[in-house]
Amino acid sequence: MATIAQAAAHICCSRAQFDQYLAECVVTRQPSGQYDLDQVRREVLAHLRSVAAGRGGAAGSRLTEERTRLVAAKRRREERQDAIEAGEVAKLALVKRDLERMLLVVRNRLLNLPGETAYALAMRPQAECYEVLDDAVRAALEEVADPAGAAARAAAAGVESKNDVVNRREKDDSEEEDDSADVA
Repeated sequence: MATIAQAAAHICCSRAQFDQYLAECVVTRQPSGQYDLDQVRREVLAHLRSVAAGRGGAAGSRLTEERTRLVAAKRRREERQDAIEAGEVAKLALVKRDLERMLLVVRNRLLNLPGETAYALAMRPQAECYEVLDDAVRAALEEVADPAGAAARAAAAGVESKNDVVNRREKDDSEEEDDSADVA
């Protein structure tokens, strides 16, 4: 049996270092003069092995935290990739661009109605004019009346495949802008 000073000298450390081992519960605290030198040596060596392997001490806990964050980031990346492949995620900029094009087509179609129907309406009675215009407007609106199909096409425009190929006809448009920040 030995005192704290003798135990510290036995493992070649200072009294302050030995007190730190006691505070960190590396060495089991014993009554004064009751330290078993073999037990102290085994406990300190086990602690030093743990620290050297990256599992103990302040550096070991930081390393463990870093490894945990890395694993969590990899899991989130894989979950995001799975969602993209399942068609659950779309790039907002691509969807926005496709919707803008769709609305532009609707606008142009409706703006062209007077020109398309002017000849058919010349010198006709009001009832016939109404029917011609009504038919033309309904035909134009039927072209864009499928909201589910329009939404599906817009969403498909923003979905990427596993090899990062954008599912679009105009591939060169997607290369012009950096859409990486606009993921829903």
